[in-house]
Amino acid sequence: MTTAGSMPCARGRTRAGFTLIELLVVIAVIAVLLAILMPALGRARALAQRVACGGNLKQLGLAWNNYLMDYNGRFYQHKDNANVRYGGWQGLRGWWPRPLNPYALGAVIDPNDRQGAKVFRCPVDRGGVPGSFLREQVFDVHGTSYQTNIFLIGQDSCMPFSDCTAELDLAIAAQLPNMNVNRVSNPTRLLLIGDFGWINQWKPRPHPNPEWKTLAEWHRKTDCHNMAFLDGHVAFTEIRKGFYVTSEYCVLPFQSLYGLAERVQGPCP
Repeated sequence: MTTAGSMPCARGRTRAGFTLIELLVVIAVIAVLLAILMPALGRARALAQRVACGGNLKQLGLAWNNYLMDYNGRFYQHKDNANVRYGGWQGLRGWWPRPLNPYALGAVIDPNDRQGAKVFRCPVDRGGVPGSFLREQVFDVHGTSYQTNIFLIGQDSCMPFSDCTAELDLAIAAQLPNMNVNRVSNPTRLLLIGDFGWINQWKPRPHPNPEWKTLAEWHRKTDCHNMAFLDGHVAFTEIRKGFYVTSEYCVLPFQSLYGLAERVQGPCP
């Protein structure tokens, strides 16, 4: 009971909010956490995209093996760009037919059906098509983000890449007509299909426009590409310029030519 003239008990004051210094400290802590987490999140996202891209190649590798079973082991060959017209939608180049489509998609898609060919599209396709607008996606230009081994699926002959490999290239060309899987050596090391840029990365002579290389390395690591091997496994692989045979992979399907390849392989001047 309060008497006249006495003051009621004092109540504690409630805080209206953070002080300016406290807000600045919180903001600074959040900024530090974001600086730490964002690179990790970026790496995780890039890894997830690389795995998704590799998953596409796994399906395409299985599709190629089913194709070979139906065609008595004979690879698809065509006189013009078979290594990029094997499957997918028609692309801006308008290439058709796409013989792998029934094996990769379950049915032959309409040549204009870009969405139906999504297994042929790498989620981080940034382009890098030599001779085209470099920043166009390979999938948009060719109808597929992936390129097959030109010594397996492609023309039934090849012109020399350069003077320094002419002898080997002519020896390869002599064996390419009616290419059959039964003539292939080391399927566990033989490259079948991979990210579009791998072929130009591998070719012995440098490409005249260096920008294509940066754009065509889709997975944040120099010289490395997702690759499917003939035996069906997929690996993120460093492709060495001008090397037909290494301990990790082979571009060359014929073991009888390994000795010649080892004498001439490497970058050409």
